[in-house]
Amino acid sequence: MIDTHCHVDQFDSPEAVALAAERNRIFTIAVTNLPSHYTIARDRLAGFRYVTPALGMHPLAARQHASEMRLFRELVASAHFIGEVGLDFSSQGRRTADEQIATFEEIIRSVVTPFRVVTLHSRGAEDEVLSCLRRNGAGPMIFHWFSGPKRLLEQVVAAGHYIAINPAMISTQKWQRLAHAVPRDRILTETDGPFAKQNAKPAVPLDVKYVIEWLAAQWQCSLAETEMTVKQNFAQLRDSPAH
Repeated sequence: MIDTHCHVDQFDSPEAVALAAERNRIFTIAVTNLPSHYTIARDRLAGFRYVTPALGMHPLAARQHASEMRLFRELVASAHFIGEVGLDFSSQGRRTADEQIATFEEIIRSVVTPFRVVTLHSRGAEDEVLSCLRRNGAGPMIFHWFSGPKRLLEQVVAAGHYIAINPAMISTQKWQRLAHAVPRDRILTETDGPFAKQNAKPAVPLDVKYVIEWLAAQWQCSLAETEMTVKQNFAQLRDSPAH
């Protein structure tokens, strides 16, 4: 199984979460909120085969972007995975929209070549995120916990990007309606733990199995076939050529 977006460092016991994912052979992208957090995660996850850190610059940490950008520039060349990055124009992030856009533009320009796997935050800013990707000729990326309208979801998919589904999403009426709006070959899995919940508890990488079960029911196919589809989708993304 694959968890393309998990905040391992935000759990009360990060080591236990990472070790459980490793033990269960769940490929887990451990996203970070700032480059300084990434350096810690990189050191602590050294030697892990299935859990790998991602270099992040979370939009809700915009006040810290200026002081962290130099470190991002130093690290980006050696980072294979990027996230969490993006824009947040919700009530929480609206006041820092200008800072977010400036940061995001630079980040996208820096990861277009060579190609990296990027997991994106786009709450309330789906249109602007997609526009930024288009302006910079970005290759396929992962839209994590997409919450925009169907028309933008269709544009995201048409542009070649992927949609990651987590346990919190599958319990909503919205995603019961939208499940078939995303082609099977554009769907990935995530947990967004500990922020997303599973049975009222912080979701952990193993909880990807609930998303697999839900997708299997939506697609009316076996768990094995569903898991293989997600695995192939991720392999397809990782093998994408530079843009």
